[in-house]
Amino acid sequence: MKKITVFTPTFNRAYCLHQLYDSLCKQSSQDFKWLIIDDGSTDGTRELISTWVLEGVIEIQYHFKENGGMHTGHNSAYELIETELNVCIDSDDFMTLDAVEKIVSFWKLNKDKNYAGDYRFGYL
Repeated sequence: MKKITVFTPTFNRAYCLHQLYDSLCKQSSQDFKWLIIDDGSTDGTRELISTWVLEGVIEIQYHFKENGGMHTGHNSAYELIETELNVCIDSDDFMTLDAVEKIVSFWKLNKDKNYAGDYRFGYL
């Protein structure tokens, strides 16, 4: 199982999601999965993501839901996340190429109840 889920709530952002996808494909650590919560997009987002899934460069989990706003996207993500760590990256952003590596390395060295985590793994 991957260590971290990078989740992205999105709505009609097919025109800019490639920026985030590209940054995730180039990560120095592939110890993550990308969870995309599509909040009812009508702009071809589903089809775009389908091409990326077929490429198989990174692990992608796609979830489509009826439009309800960003907060409902976050709620859906937290219902689906199974990894120990997670981070939300907006659909119009990107990650530095060593971001996943730094997050996972920091957590391995500093795992502590004083840092945010996931109650399912005993961290609060």
